[in-house]
Amino acid sequence: MSNHPKVFISYSWSNPDHENWVVNLAERLVADGVDVTIDKWDLKEGQDKYTFMESMVRSNDIQRVLIILDKKYADKAEQRAGGVGTETQIISPQIYENVSQEKFIPIVTEKDDKGDAHMPTYLKGRIYLDFSEQTDFENNYENLLRNIFKRPAYSKPKIGTPPPYLFEDTPHHQKTSSLVRSFDNLVNKNPNRLNPMIRDFLDEYYTSIDEFVITFTSRDTIEAGKTICDNIQSYTPLRDDFILFFDKVFKLGDQFDIDILIHFLERTPQLTYPRDERGQWYDGDYDNFRFFVHEIFLYLIALGLKNENYMVIEELLHSNYFFKSRYEDKANPKHFTELYGHIASIKQYYNQAFSQNFFSPMADLIIKRIPKGMSKDQLIDADLLCHYVAELSGSYWFPITYIYRSRGNLDLLGKLVSQRFFEKVKGLFNVANAEEFQNLLQSYKEQNKNPERVSYSGSFDRVLPIYEIVEIDNVATIR
Repeated sequence: MSNHPKVFISYSWSNPDHENWVVNLAERLVADGVDVTIDKWDLKEGQDKYTFMESMVRSNDIQRVLIILDKKYADKAEQRAGGVGTETQIISPQIYENVSQEKFIPIVTEKDDKGDAHMPTYLKGRIYLDFSEQTDFENNYENLLRNIFKRPAYSKPKIGTPPPYLFEDTPHHQKTSSLVRSFDNLVNKNPNRLNPMIRDFLDEYYTSIDEFVITFTSRDTIEAGKTICDNIQSYTPLRDDFILFFDKVFKLGDQFDIDILIHFLERTPQLTYPRDERGQWYDGDYDNFRFFVHEIFLYLIALGLKNENYMVIEELLHSNYFFKSRYEDKANPKHFTELYGHIASIKQYYNQAFSQNFFSPMADLIIKRIPKGMSKDQLIDADLLCHYVAELSGSYWFPITYIYRSRGNLDLLGKLVSQRFFEKVKGLFNVANAEEFQNLLQSYKEQNKNPERVSYSGSFDRVLPIYEIVEIDNVATIR
């Protein structure tokens, strides 16, 4: 179609009011880029009006024929009377022979006392545009214009790809996946359902994770390492549900109760030892759960960064966690670093399986498991942020994934020179203003006697101290 689609308008010539309405419509269409043909403008003295009309209806250059309907037009069409009757005899075969024909558009301008459109029999069943009410003219005019230019307000979306879980051999967790898929619809309809929905998801996640308890058949180091790695891979669909769910939650900003998530995280260390009363067990028996807890915490921080939901990150990094172990009657407040879950039990198997001595098989496995929708650097940034916040608060979190970063340093730190950005993220460092943050950095710099210490043994790469990335005197100095 050219930039100026061609349209012919058919209407009742014997109704002056109708004729004026049609001319006004035609003028409006022309002003909006439509090449309109009507007898009032284009039929010249000496021409045969029926031949003219027939040439318009049959012409391949005419993309749309607008049939302007009122009671008089409908009556004449039924009776095959006058010019309308002649047009009807030409148009109706075109419609009957081409049932999917979009060329002919009924435009209804009058309705009877019952509210039914005045339409001749040959047009009944056709979808029409309703111009019978002047108050709704603009909406219907836009619909007409969109039809002519083939730019509908609602377009059929492209066919997507089937959900991967349909083709997975690993167990699929129907309840968590169902909550992910129904999230947008349920929350949009009833925002008050958000917190109960988060509780339902976390309860279901916690229940589902029990099926990943390992019963080891051998204490062979290689075989045990393989069992743990296979178990971690089989857990991936459940983990992906967790990531997808909280990606949606974090997009909503602070519309949810963060304590629901904090209380859930407080329960996770209980996964790293037996929930029954067994007498003998090995610490490595629950390394898969240590991996799970460490990984989902990293993803929560990464999702906060991805969605610029700094409030969530601040709460996750600075809340007191009242963890309760099986050996303590009282829950004591602890730092987020208690969720750190270094595991060494897969090292021999993993190095052997990939014929490489990794600095950290756990880190490599985390990187290899990054799902679609998340980037490697987002996850590594989360790991680094945990490290820097822990260091500044006197705790320790070794960022095991740092050697996989493909570019520079943590992006967030480079932006702290901006006053506006600093105000957004200052809560991540638990400070009230730029001066307090500068003092914190200076104090840490003076106390840090070994800035080279944060690195893997034998690696040339190291984690730079925060004060080597953030110029202390330049914090929040530009807009």
